[in-house]
Amino acid sequence: MPEQGDSGLDRLIESLYGCVVEQSDTQFMTAALERLCQWCGAGAGAWLLQTVQGQRVDFAAWPAPIAPEEVAGITFPDGQRSGPVTSLAADWRIDGRSAAAAEGFHLMHRGTAMHSTVLLLFADTPTGVDDALRRALGHLVQAASLSLLQLVQRDEWLQAMGRHSRGSAALVDEQGRVVLASRRFFDLLPDAPGEGTERRLPFPLPAGVAADGTGEFTADGLHFRVQRRGGLLLINARRPHPLDALSAREQQIARALAAGKTFKSIAREYDIAISTVANHASRIYRKLGLYRREELVGLLRKAA
Repeated sequence: MPEQGDSGLDRLIESLYGCVVEQSDTQFMTAALERLCQWCGAGAGAWLLQTVQGQRVDFAAWPAPIAPEEVAGITFPDGQRSGPVTSLAADWRIDGRSAAAAEGFHLMHRGTAMHSTVLLLFADTPTGVDDALRRALGHLVQAASLSLLQLVQRDEWLQAMGRHSRGSAALVDEQGRVVLASRRFFDLLPDAPGEGTERRLPFPLPAGVAADGTGEFTADGLHFRVQRRGGLLLINARRPHPLDALSAREQQIARALAAGKTFKSIAREYDIAISTVANHASRIYRKLGLYRREELVGLLRKAA
């Protein structure tokens, strides 16, 4: 069924973890699923990633347009976490003909509140599911966890390099349950739950932010920024910053001014007129109660 020998499996495993680095977090699952299918001889596949409460995190199908609801409906006999999906195989087509066999797998993600369901479709009846495929699937879901961990750690890496950061991050559902968080996220929050408990935000998400999946708010003396990521919310937390009073463009220009850039170079970088940069600079100084660039530099250094 899979490419013969340990060398083929080793190359696949290396490729799966390579996807974590090579692909964006939104492209990772499709790229990794394609490599798994090509290695094991599956003509098509689908991969549904969910929280343990059943909230969809992400979904990928390759190359057939399989619906996530079909994968979510896959069940196995009690005590089993994999098996043939014979009742559904005929519903899917590979190269214009019905799939001869479909194999489903239910896999937990170590150290996170997530699980995956993977469906593999074969044009010809496979000889069986062997240990190599099970090992490959284990690495597939572990690589997915790393991809999402990389997403929530990204801003802390930027902060460590002295670059602008949106703050420590976590992936949460709309009820505030934390699925995955960066190392420092809970250090920022007062009354954060300890290890071994169901981790939730210690405050409710504003109704509008939870419904829209985007927005900014303050709570417990912290500034939060929210954006939708698949079926979850990516929430960044940081302490208040002096530039919070500025618009997004004004913040960009304020940082450029503090870095010593000229009006001309800023205008060229953001493709705006020099006079527009000058107007932004005037508003920035007025909003922050400053008079000179040196004061802006000192303000940002103090807030770093």
